[in-house]
Amino acid sequence: MKRLTLFMAAIICLATSALAQISENQTLSGSLWKQGIARCAHYTAYAKGFAKRSDEMLKRFPQGYTLDDLNDVYGNQGQKWEKIYDEFKKEEGKSGSINDLKELVSPQIWKLVEPDFNTFITDHPDLAQEAPAQPVDDQQQEATEGDQQQAQSEAATAEDGNASRGLPACPANLPLWLSIVAALLGLWALLNSLSNRGKIKELRRNFAREIDRTNANLQEFSTDAAEQMKALSIRLTGKAIRNNEPIAPVAQPVADDEEIQQEETEHEVADETVQPVEETEGEVMNLFMSKPDENDDFTRVSDVFEPGNSIYVLTTFDGQHGTFEVIDKPEVHTFALMMPAENLIRACSGNAIQIPNGNRIITDRAGEAEFIDGKWHVVVKAIIHYEG
Repeated sequence: MKRLTLFMAAIICLATSALAQISENQTLSGSLWKQGIARCAHYTAYAKGFAKRSDEMLKRFPQGYTLDDLNDVYGNQGQKWEKIYDEFKKEEGKSGSINDLKELVSPQIWKLVEPDFNTFITDHPDLAQEAPAQPVDDQQQEATEGDQQQAQSEAATAEDGNASRGLPACPANLPLWLSIVAALLGLWALLNSLSNRGKIKELRRNFAREIDRTNANLQEFSTDAAEQMKALSIRLTGKAIRNNEPIAPVAQPVADDEEIQQEETEHEVADETVQPVEETEGEVMNLFMSKPDENDDFTRVSDVFEPGNSIYVLTTFDGQHGTFEVIDKPEVHTFALMMPAENLIRACSGNAIQIPNGNRIITDRAGEAEFIDGKWHVVVKAIIHYEG
């Protein structure tokens, strides 16, 4: 379908070019030829630097102007106008087409003449239906009145015959209208082709977005799996795995026979003297954290909220293990969403959190952290989503 549309557009463009060529080769009427000569002379003077603007000429001569009208306007310019006037006065008594006018001036001047002349033809279509101008020679001046009367009678007879047969007269500007219609058809075909191309591009963009969304979900799934493995390794070894370090087995001391016997005796004594001990719950402590670094350690810890730094609040009972979540404050959300890749992704996971689609951060599940080597380390990421 696309190739057929482009093929039709090419055919229409060729037809339009041919019609335009025929229109440019048509012999102009006497009035249009004089108007064209006058405009060639006017813009030649304009190129010399002493002609008036086209809007001033339109106000002064709304029905068009001839070379003699220009002589009344530019007659005070001296020899530089007389040279232009004499050059184009020789051509005014002849006849020709638009292409003939085009050959009288340079290409730069014709670029100024052509739109002005075409506008005049459009505003005065009645002048295009006049009889083409014919050059005056001596033989036509010596024609007898009898020949003129005979020609008039033959023309009248031809008109009566056409009227009796009911044949319509072909307007002189028919090729121009045909070229306009063909140009509109070509434009429609081109727009149709561009529209189909735009739809294909939109489908490709949608497909690419779906692939990116699927890749993001897979990345989040792999990140969550890695976090679970890290938490398991910490519980087993007491130390987080960093930089792909292998998990080292924990060495257990081997006790000799005397120590084993001593421990068994102590256990027996302890069983006999065991007393119930009341369990005491540790004091709740809230810590305010900044973003984690590349090792998943919180970089800044404070016991008070610090605007511009604090993003997470961590709750701990023993000072060694705790849970954290994003602080539920609008200014914190605005600050964190400015750079989600640095502020959120190392401590949080969720559905496409690297592309913020809201202005509020909701914590669906709190994350877990442990105090290791003097730093609070992210063990399990929090799960968040965006709203608003």
